[in-house]
Amino acid sequence: MITSLIIAAHPDDEILGCGGTIKKLSSEEDFYVLILTYGVENRYPKEMETRLKENARKANKLVGTKEVFFENLPNQGLDAIPILDVITTIEKYMSQIKPDRVFTHHGGDLNRDHRVVHEASMVATRPISGQCAKQVYSYHVASSTEWNQIKEEDIFIPNVFIDISDTISAKIGAMKCYSSECRPFPHPRSPEALEVYSQYWGITVGMKNVEIFRLIRDLRGSL
Repeated sequence: MITSLIIAAHPDDEILGCGGTIKKLSSEEDFYVLILTYGVENRYPKEMETRLKENARKANKLVGTKEVFFENLPNQGLDAIPILDVITTIEKYMSQIKPDRVFTHHGGDLNRDHRVVHEASMVATRPISGQCAKQVYSYHVASSTEWNQIKEEDIFIPNVFIDISDTISAKIGAMKCYSSECRPFPHPRSPEALEVYSQYWGITVGMKNVEIFRLIRDLRGSL
């Protein structure tokens, strides 16, 4: 069975980026989620940590994630700590889970935490002898990935499109578990906007609803 690790900076990133795909494939594959920050510093009272963890567990249960792991790195402060701390944290779970595939943030996101996680993931999945992750993908996070598309090098250009026509409702339902993170339309994290995004990218490839990814590396050695 294929094992995938989804690396997320904050609670909800994993659903925004991969929720429909997890639901689509979780009956055939094992998905694990690593959330590196609790996501409360500078945003919510300390007691929100427990609530966000509960939201994450509920959301991921809805889409079929096998297990969610939580670390306590500083929210909106990953660029203020040694990047080696982020790398070694990811490597700890790489060694434990031994994923065939890794999904991580886009390196050009507006959110600085996302950028740091991308860089750390690239180190943790570097193609050295014995590397378990044969495929590495980046994913799109609504309200971060598209808000930084100013410089050409930061633009997210998907090259993998997963049909989630049958699972878009599950993705939206899972996102609603994060009530503190949802916003009213036309905010990108509103249920309506998530539907529109999936339809827009679906239209570009002749499907109704898709989730988009960028394949960064494929070391399978064959087609």
